[in-house]
Amino acid sequence: MKKHLSFVAVILLMIATHTMFAQGNKNVIHTLSQSIRSHKSMEVSFTYQTVGDPNQSEEVKEGQAYFQDKAYKVILADQQTISDGTTTWRYLVEDEEVMVGNVSEDDSPFKVLDEIERDSSGLTPIMDQKGNLKGLEIEMAEGVKLILSITEMKFDKDYKEGFFTFDEKAHPEVDVIDMR
Repeated sequence: MKKHLSFVAVILLMIATHTMFAQGNKNVIHTLSQSIRSHKSMEVSFTYQTVGDPNQSEEVKEGQAYFQDKAYKVILADQQTISDGTTTWRYLVEDEEVMVGNVSEDDSPFKVLDEIERDSSGLTPIMDQKGNLKGLEIEMAEGVKLILSITEMKFDKDYKEGFFTFDEKAHPEVDVIDMR
């Protein structure tokens, strides 16, 4: 699930661009990557749905993702991943626990973005009639698909200090597991 969450974060980064042109996936991914890296920060509201997985419901869920420099926060229905660029917090909401670890290069959404740039097979862009990217369909294992759709994007916003950290005082019920 850890890698899956990073993958979702990167896909959200990839979706956050203005227009995508009809070209091969690899060139599109590169163009998106450059566009994403050109912004000071980014905030994306989205919906996501897993289709074809007998172990998971196909309900549409909402999420948010925030990115600034090496820091990010991804909020999904049942978990949150927060990183200030040095420390990562993985908060499992229903389990009331947060796992704290050091950031590794593999955790970075930008590292995963670089990997996707090298191999974009399994990604199908969802476009509107004007050619704007509105979402992505991602082929997972054994016929399972993840469908992501953007509902809102904001760029170059300033975030308050502490936004990209987990606030233990605000969650006294949460078990903190320090894995550093």
